[in-house]
Amino acid sequence: MLPLFLRSIRVNAVAVLLLASTGAVGQTTTPPPLPPLSAARYSVEDTIRAIRHLFGQRSKGARGYTAAGSATLTEAALTTALRPAGTAPGQRIDDNQDYLAGGLMLGYGLARGRRFGPQQREQLIAAYTQGEPLPPYVRRRLKPRHFLYRPL
Repeated sequence: MLPLFLRSIRVNAVAVLLLASTGAVGQTTTPPPLPPLSAARYSVEDTIRAIRHLFGQRSKGARGYTAAGSATLTEAALTTALRPAGTAPGQRIDDNQDYLAGGLMLGYGLARGRRFGPQQREQLIAAYTQGEPLPPYVRRRLKPRHFLYRPL
């Protein structure tokens, strides 16, 4: 015979599982689409501030990836150059992995820096102030947190 508190835990666990399984079956309708970020919801100045905030965050990340990739590639090049001729093959494999990881980080950082760089930001802001819509890659990334007021 189980103590009373163990029986109640077992009964509660079964009840929770039954309720969780029945709730998922009844939801067949799709939720209404969310309204897009538009001038009706935010002013042009708010949107420009949000674009600057977004591009500032993304360019900081690009600088980080570029710096990390450069450091990893530099370290791999130095260890390869300073390695004695009779080094074990395992050490060479580690260096190759450092070259690959550093190259990928550096390439990603450069691509991200190009897409979210200051020239791209200014072109985007100029086009937006003339009435053109935001490109999908910016619209998709703009979140309500970017519209919070923060001095730049």
